[in-house]
Amino acid sequence: MSDFSELKSIIKGTVMFDVPMRDYTSMRVGGSCSCMIIPEDLEDILRFVEWSRHNDERYFVMGAGTNIIVRDGGIRQPVIRIKNTFNSISITDENSSSVKLIVGAGTPLAELVRYCGERGLSGIEPLAGIPGTVGGAIRMNAGTKYGSISDIVETVSFVERTGRVKTLGKNDMEFGYRECKQLSSSSIVVSAVLNLNKSDKNKLQERIAFILKEKAQTQPLNYPSCGSIFKNPPKVKAWQLLDEAGMRGVRVRGAKYSELHTNFIVNIGDAKAEDVLALIDAGMEKVKEKSKVKLELEVVIIGEQ
Repeated sequence: MSDFSELKSIIKGTVMFDVPMRDYTSMRVGGSCSCMIIPEDLEDILRFVEWSRHNDERYFVMGAGTNIIVRDGGIRQPVIRIKNTFNSISITDENSSSVKLIVGAGTPLAELVRYCGERGLSGIEPLAGIPGTVGGAIRMNAGTKYGSISDIVETVSFVERTGRVKTLGKNDMEFGYRECKQLSSSSIVVSAVLNLNKSDKNKLQERIAFILKEKAQTQPLNYPSCGSIFKNPPKVKAWQLLDEAGMRGVRVRGAKYSELHTNFIVNIGDAKAEDVLALIDAGMEKVKEKSKVKLELEVVIIGEQ
């Protein structure tokens, strides 16, 4: 294992050791990571990537930790956390009907939705109520039944493991359902240019309010979770398959499948990652048995057992 203490003299931002990941993930489970880096700027990221390459050290990239389950054994490799490092929104181009925004990858989605709502800029509102950062949303092509972030992406800038800063257009990013094929596990999104349309501010804010209200009524937002556990298979909803397989309300110690939305596993009180993972395995097994469908994870599972 590399000497992570070296990073203290390389990184201008924050370098922490033995960091409990339950404090940095929305599911509130998991062991500690050996080292967490919160970079101050792009130069910090480039220095960190150079260090990791020189030491042949893999690393894990995270934003707000809203789509991650960390196993109880924790993470031995360094974690680089982008949330709030690149927290910025600015207009890069504008005409009578549209606006292009350049948005930092660490910007919370909620902040971007609020910014656009206050200015009557339409296009991001389908993501209202989705937690996490812009970078994380791009990595997984976050979305709802109303649309995905790829609908408004023009370009994405990211750092590759080679240390190269690369900018690709939407079509070259290879967005798919809850994926972006051009971003590897070591790619670090820095910023994106988004295309928004000018619209009636009051109507847009009503639309955002409607989506937020609908989410509050249909999702268990009062418990720690990491959102949808599984991707929706073609032509069917994952929650329906889980429901039909009898998983609604099924509990393993401090974790259970939500009665409100069966594709959510919630932490109802001091759950461990092993409890959540046991429910995931049971859900996949029961759905395969009942519907002959193999569910695919939407969340990322990382760490040691």
